[in-house]
Parts: sequence; C-alpha cells; structure tokens
Amino acid sequence: MKLKLNHIIRGLALSCSFFVLCTQRLSAQDSTNAEAQITLTFGEQDSVKQAKAVVTKNHAPLKGVDVIFLVKKSFGSLPLGDAVTTDDNGEAVADFPTDIPGDHEGNVTVLAKVEENDQTGELLATKSTNWGVPTTVKDRFDQRTLWGTAENAPITLVVTVVSLVALVWGIIIYMLSQLVKINRLGKA
Repeated sequence: MKLKLNHIIRGLALSCSFFVLCTQRLSAQDSTNAEAQITLTFGEQDSVKQAKAVVTKNHAPLKGVDVIFLVKKSFGSLPLGDAVTTDDNGEAVADFPTDIPGDHEGNVTVLAKVEENDQTGELLATKSTNWGVPTTVKDRFDQRTLWGTAENAPITLVVTVVSLVALVWGIIIYMLSQLVKINRLGKA
C-alpha cells in the first residue's frame, strides 16, 4: 500500500513539473515576440489603391519579413497575391484590386499577416476600408427555387414528388386488393 502511494505521488510530481515547464516555455515564447507589431494603413499612389503594412520590433523597422495581404470573406480569406517582403523601412506594400466585392456600402476587411517568422512570431493586423465593389443581395425567397418555401417549390419538383407518392400508394392499394381477392377465392 505504501509503495503504491509513493508511485502515485511521484507520478503527480512529474506531471506537475512537466506542466510548469511547458507553461514557462510558452510564456517565454510570448514575451520574446511581444515587442513585435504590425500596423496596416491604406493609401493611393498614381490612382492605384495600396495597402501598406509596417512591421516593427521595439519600435525599429524589420527588414526581410514576409507579409501576406488578405481580404476577409464569408468562408475564409482571399489572398491579394503573393507574400510581400518588407524593405529597409519595414514596409510592405500590396496593390488592392478594383474588383473585390464588398458589402452593400463597399466595405471590406483587409488583413496583413506574418506567419512563422523567427524575428516576430505570428502577427496579424486588420482594418476596414470602403474600397470594395458594393454588392446587392437579390431576395429570391419568393421565387420558385429549391430553397424557397413549399408554395414556391419548382413545378417540376412538385410534379415528380406527387407522381412518385401516387405511384407508391397505387402499388400498395393494388397489392391489398389482390390479397383481398386471394382471400375470397380461398374461402370459395
């Protein structure tokens, strides 16, 4: 009994020390990258809309960091081209396309992202702008579509379903009538 208790205590001590070591390592990783930051701004140069990200660490610009520019969409993010490497001033500039759809006012959310970098870790900056193409959502709920209500189902779908249900019930009624005839012939 005493031996089992010692094994349990030793196992708990090992798991607690492992947990402490892991949390210390994670907090140490976070503190080294806490000084790095990315800022996102928008501008226009020669009638070309551009998104600019500035990557700094301890308020000093970082050179050679790959920045990915993205536009947030409904089911993910749309990249605005390949990754752009920062210059001597820590700036990365990407041209903004003129055909990106936005909301009804043309607003889009742009992301500047640094992934898996030894100097900075992972960084993300988001900012909204009205550079998108305004879109209008057509309400097709009252039209005859598959996603419409039962009253607005496509006629071909209604005809197909009613025909299949009538066919199945017709076969069931025919089989029952044949069973009744067999039963009458058996008694006669």
